[in-house]
Amino acid sequence: MPYILNTQKDIKDILKCLGLSSIDGLFKRIPEQLKLKNSVNLLKGLSEFETKNVLMGLADKNISIDSCNSFLGAGCYDHYIPAALSYILSIPQFLTAYTPYQAECSQGILQAIYEYQTYICLLTGMDVSNASLFDGASALSEAVLMALRINKKNKILISQSVHPEYKETLKTYLSGLGFIIKEVGFNNQGIVDNQALFECLDDDVSCFAFQSPNFFGLIENVNELVHEVKGKCVIPIMATNPLSLSILKEPGALGVDIVCGDGQTLGGNLNYGGPSFGFIATGKKYIRQIPGRIVGATVDKEGKDAYCLTLQTREQHIRREKATSNICSNQSLNAIGAAVYLSLLGKEGLKDAALYSFSNAQYLYKRLKEVRGINVPFKPTIFNEFIWEVEDALIIIEKLYKRNIIPGYYLEDKFPKFKNCILSCCTEKKNKKDIDDFINAIAEVLHG
Repeated sequence: MPYILNTQKDIKDILKCLGLSSIDGLFKRIPEQLKLKNSVNLLKGLSEFETKNVLMGLADKNISIDSCNSFLGAGCYDHYIPAALSYILSIPQFLTAYTPYQAECSQGILQAIYEYQTYICLLTGMDVSNASLFDGASALSEAVLMALRINKKNKILISQSVHPEYKETLKTYLSGLGFIIKEVGFNNQGIVDNQALFECLDDDVSCFAFQSPNFFGLIENVNELVHEVKGKCVIPIMATNPLSLSILKEPGALGVDIVCGDGQTLGGNLNYGGPSFGFIATGKKYIRQIPGRIVGATVDKEGKDAYCLTLQTREQHIRREKATSNICSNQSLNAIGAAVYLSLLGKEGLKDAALYSFSNAQYLYKRLKEVRGINVPFKPTIFNEFIWEVEDALIIIEKLYKRNIIPGYYLEDKFPKFKNCILSCCTEKKNKKDIDDFINAIAEVLHG
C-alpha cells in the first residue's frame, strides 16, 4: 500500500473534525506498552527510494518462515498452497469481492460463495454454512451467541484446552452482558475431564464449547462429550481444524450441533497471523440463528441455475434489534480462496495433505522420545501437533533460534501448568531430513 503524506494542515483539519486536540487522542485505546516510545530513527530529507531501502533493511531483520526450519503451529499453519490459487484469486472480480448488497447482479461471486458453503458442509457433516466469518476466534464467539439465543440460558461452559485467543475473544464478546463463563479443566491425558464437565452441568448451562484437535494437538473423545452434554439439554459446540476433518469423523455425524473454526489451513498464507476467515456450520433446525449471510441456489424464469442471498441476518440488511449479529463480518476473498484450494486438491489430495501432516507429526513424536532429557507427556492421539517438555525450555528455544530452527510455541505464558513445555507442529511441507535435522540440533544443544 502506498504511503500518502498528510500535511500539517490536513492533520489539523482531521483532528478538528474528530473533536481531538492531538494525534495521541486517536490512539488512546491502545495499551501504553504497545506504543512506540521514540520516533522512528530516520534521517531527514531522504528520498522515497532511500526511505524504502531503509525500511526494507528493517524488514529483513524479521525471520521468514521460508528461511528457517519451523515447527510452529498453535493455530496458524504452514501448508503448501497450489500456485494456481493466487492466480485465480487475482482475477479482478474475485479480488475486489465482498458479499454484494445487490446480490443477484453478481452471479459469479454468489456461485463461488455457494461452492465454499458446500465444501464446509461436506467437511463438517452439517446442513448449512454461512458465507464465512472474520476468523476462528469470532466464529466460536458467534457460535456461543447462537446457543444463547436458541435456549435462552445464561451460562457457558468452555474447555480450558480451547485456543487461548478464542477464549479471550469470547470473554470480550460477552463482557457486560451478564452471562456466566466457566472453564472446564482437562485431565492428565490433556483432554476434557469428563468428571469435571459432569459436575459443571446444571439447568442454567446453555452450551459447552470445546476444540478437537484441541490447542495441545490432542483429539478429544467427541462422542462421549456430546453424549454427556446432550443428556442435560446442553448444546455442544466444536471448534476444529478443517483440514483434520478429511481424515477424522465429521462432527455432524458425532452429534455436534454447531461446528466452527479458522479456515487458514485451507489455502491461507501465514501473513504474520492474518487475515484468515472463520467458518460456522450447523443443522437445518438452527438456520435462522446463524449469523451473517447464506447464499442459496435456485433457478431463474428461464429455468437456468441462479444464486441469491437466501438469508441476510445482519444489521445492514434488517432492523438492528432483530439481527443475529451486529459485529460479524465475512471474508469473501479468503473464503473463495478456500473453495479454490479445495477444488484444486480434490477429496484425495486433501486427504493426502492431512495424512502427510499426521505421519510427519508421528515421526517427530517418535524421534523426540528418543532424545535423553526430553519428556513427551501425552499419548500420540494427535493430528499434526503435540506437546513436549525439556528443562530450561526458553534457553533451548533461544539456542535453536541461532541454528535457524523454530522449535514451536512456548506454552507457559498462556498455560502456567505447562512449565518448560513446547507445542510443535508438522505439516505436509516437512520431510524426514527437516525432522532429523531438528532432532540432531536438539541433541547437540542438550548434550554437546
